[in-house]
Amino acid sequence: MRILVTSNMYPSDDSYFGIFVKRQVESLENIGIDIKKVAKTTENRCAYVPFVLKSTFFSLFNNCDLVHAHYGFHSALLPAIIKRKPLVITFHRGDALDEPFRNKLYCKLQKFVVSRADFLIAVSSEIKEALIEHLGSRSDKVSVITCGVDTRSFHPLEKKIERVALGIPENSKVVLFIGNLNHRKGVDLLLECAKRMQETYFILIGEGNIRAGTKNCRIVDPQPNHELTKWYNVADVFLLPSRSEGTPVVILEALSCGIPVVASKVGGIPDLIKDGETGYLIEPGDVDTLEERMRDLLQNPEKRRQMGLQARKNIIENYDSFKIAERIKQVYEKVLSNK
Repeated sequence: MRILVTSNMYPSDDSYFGIFVKRQVESLENIGIDIKKVAKTTENRCAYVPFVLKSTFFSLFNNCDLVHAHYGFHSALLPAIIKRKPLVITFHRGDALDEPFRNKLYCKLQKFVVSRADFLIAVSSEIKEALIEHLGSRSDKVSVITCGVDTRSFHPLEKKIERVALGIPENSKVVLFIGNLNHRKGVDLLLECAKRMQETYFILIGEGNIRAGTKNCRIVDPQPNHELTKWYNVADVFLLPSRSEGTPVVILEALSCGIPVVASKVGGIPDLIKDGETGYLIEPGDVDTLEERMRDLLQNPEKRRQMGLQARKNIIENYDSFKIAERIKQVYEKVLSNK
């Protein structure tokens, strides 16, 4: 089976720019699927020019069995217009939840590629509903398949050893956040909790203009992907108080490392966390409950331990990257068998 993957977000190095697409491609290759990639590997808008030219060429002249595009019309438009091969499109968040409402052109383009696709993959139940209700897809043409996580790379480590290595107080209570430091990710709520919880050590890894307002906050520049396992393992709790999300890879990674998660009940997050078993779900913007849930976990080490064990078990059983790759392979086989 030969697949042409097109994506307008794909990291050229160890960045997080479309890292979930890269990991999925690698998992598919590891189960024996031959993949040709046409990708935009930088956030520079000028990079769309070679990306569009390559997409046109490979959509016209390729010997692949099927095209798999990521992020709606940004990657799927040319394969949808040319349509020499069956087309599968994965929608990740904004392409289904935001862009159809941005302007009439974006809405028409998303509806067009949806109409031309042979099958759609949504990374969350919320996105599947949007594809059906707002973009005209039939329900039998959409499956929810979340991003996966490499459970062999993201695994529990000895907390004390990693804290010493990263210069973190060995006996402190540590809350970790990884993501863009902005309003959508709820960083303002995190900083408010930090002000209220002066005895807790907060680590924020990411880019943004927000600066720590209290001495118990440490802001760290974005880290290479292969270094993140160490950072997850210094934490007692992982926090993601976002106001809007798709399916956050960082939650999968934290849970795979056996770290309980406190996160907002938005996007695909409720699909990932079993409330009260592997972490806690809160209403977006509810800073009081956010603080309460974190204190509950930080003050109860045995509860944290049990939640962490259950979290990793659930990830291995349901979100391991190889199992996700097998599900996507089944989509390919289904589409090809109908041709």
